[in-house]
Amino acid sequence: MNLPLKEPSSPCPISLEVGDLKELQTLDISSNRLLALPERLHLCLSLQYLTVDRNRLCCVPRHLCQLPSLNELSMAGNHLASLPIDLGRSRELQYVYVDNNIQLKGLPSYLYNKVIGCNGCGIPIQLSEVRLLTFSSGQLTVFLPAEVKTIGTEKDHVLPLQELTMRSLYRTYHGLWKDLNFLSPISLPRSLLELLHCPLGHCHLCSEPMFTFVYPKIFPLRETPMAGLHQRRTSIGFVAYCCSTQCLRTFNLLC
Repeated sequence: MNLPLKEPSSPCPISLEVGDLKELQTLDISSNRLLALPERLHLCLSLQYLTVDRNRLCCVPRHLCQLPSLNELSMAGNHLASLPIDLGRSRELQYVYVDNNIQLKGLPSYLYNKVIGCNGCGIPIQLSEVRLLTFSSGQLTVFLPAEVKTIGTEKDHVLPLQELTMRSLYRTYHGLWKDLNFLSPISLPRSLLELLHCPLGHCHLCSEPMFTFVYPKIFPLRETPMAGLHQRRTSIGFVAYCCSTQCLRTFNLLC
């Protein structure tokens, strides 16, 4: 099933009911001035090809990583500064195109060895209105997803209390309850409840779920074997997101 939309009069032309299209396989919503993707898009379980080029997207919902059949994702020509931590974790997703997102400098390490398009990314700019946490390594500075509240280094052996609590709650209730709404919003804010449903991401080494705190590690693209494929095109890197100092020290993208 194909649902192309071209130049509608409304900046948000897609109905929430798109999530009910269980047999939808191809969706092209390019050039629609979209500021966000439909909240229920991740419920399109048969979706294989998603194209959202030339819109006004500033972020990609992490729920998109839950699409089990997604094979090709194209988000070229938007305003993206970061990508979900789990993007590329699915083996089905093999093609990701993020060309001409000039503020995008960090690709999740899950995308290494996938077919990626990143021409025009990481272009130096003097001014930026992006309000995201950043992480620097050498001369490369990348924006992190908005849900990341704190980052750790090899010296930070103890996790923040909030992160410890979230991981404990997840281990306790995940698999036992399909609906975590039984946890009262009074005891846990809605934003944290949503993270229990869909974690920020999973450790790129051991797959431990993470919620607000990560240990990032950058591998500049120019220092990888893929440098020749993107020569003179980008100034970006692959970012490994780890759950602990041990995983941070152990993770090596090139091994």
